[in-house]
Amino acid sequence: MRKAKKVAVLLYEQVDALDVTGPFEAFAVASNWGQHFQVYTVALESNAPIRTISGLTIQPDFDSSECPVPDILIVPGGWGARKEMHNEKLTDWINETSRRAAFTLSVCTGALLLAKAGLLDELRATTNQRAMDLLKEYAPASATLVENVRYVDNGRIITSAGVTAGIDAALHLVAKLHGEELAIDTASRLEHNWRREPSEELAIRRATAEDVDCIRSLLIDAAQWIHSAHGFWQWRVESFEREIVEAFVRDHEVFVAAFGNEPVGCFSVHWGREEIWGEQFHDDAGYVHRLCVSRKRKGEGIGRELIRYAESYIGDRGKSWLRLDCMADNPSLNAFYLSLGFVLQGRFDESLWSANLYEREILGKATRH
Repeated sequence: MRKAKKVAVLLYEQVDALDVTGPFEAFAVASNWGQHFQVYTVALESNAPIRTISGLTIQPDFDSSECPVPDILIVPGGWGARKEMHNEKLTDWINETSRRAAFTLSVCTGALLLAKAGLLDELRATTNQRAMDLLKEYAPASATLVENVRYVDNGRIITSAGVTAGIDAALHLVAKLHGEELAIDTASRLEHNWRREPSEELAIRRATAEDVDCIRSLLIDAAQWIHSAHGFWQWRVESFEREIVEAFVRDHEVFVAAFGNEPVGCFSVHWGREEIWGEQFHDDAGYVHRLCVSRKRKGEGIGRELIRYAESYIGDRGKSWLRLDCMADNPSLNAFYLSLGFVLQGRFDESLWSANLYEREILGKATRH
């Protein structure tokens, strides 16, 4: 049986009470008597009572020095966020804790704290509609701010709009982790009308012969963009003739991702001997190749979600490591993999190209060494 995921809900002075209690209750009710989730509160420097903006007093379960490392970090908003976003000790803790957690979910102006913690680079984000101008002021230039939605899912980072939208986002994450049926049942127990964002539902499935043309288009577009942006061919366009892609889909485990009828990404998983890994190759890993995302959907966290899916797929087959390679001369993509917790294991050089080799241990799997 899987261990319950630890959910830490951050507290600070003048936090919004419902930003805290809404997601707290959603995960607590969905916990199935503690089997799925263990939910607790944490404040930065002490577990002295915290007064919310409405005057409710909450006793934190932990301070940050003794808080168990969470799998899910909830960062609520409130009037106090406008002050605490300038508290470097707090934003540093949010940054460090978020990078160790599997998911981070902000509610309302909690997005300001994520922005100041450096967690919104190249992501889509939302907040309370009355605080959108403030988020525009502090969010990085690379972030895309989205209005009139309940929440935005970037994979590891989820931001939600104001107050009760935090419940919707929490239920969305419950559904991602334990299925829609549990989320619907939880919403029913809360007597809450779960407002979902259908546009945020990314469907990932095994590719078939009918997907050949869309996969070919995704790969060609990616190859052409890399050449135009970086001046080299990571993949040669001639490598994607239709019959080659047909054989690729037929002979390998290839996956395609779509929003509705719109294909937005693909990748493949391999298990056999990988020459570029040399003596480092081992069979306790799945090897991801040709991962690409539609340029129209840049910054929406699709790449993170594809990697998360691949990690789950590989882990379910008893492997302990996810491995991939990245063109060494593509700095932004290398930085992306490092930001996801991948560790550089070496470099492969050939006459026309070089690749950096990365791996990440699969969550919950025993360490191989």
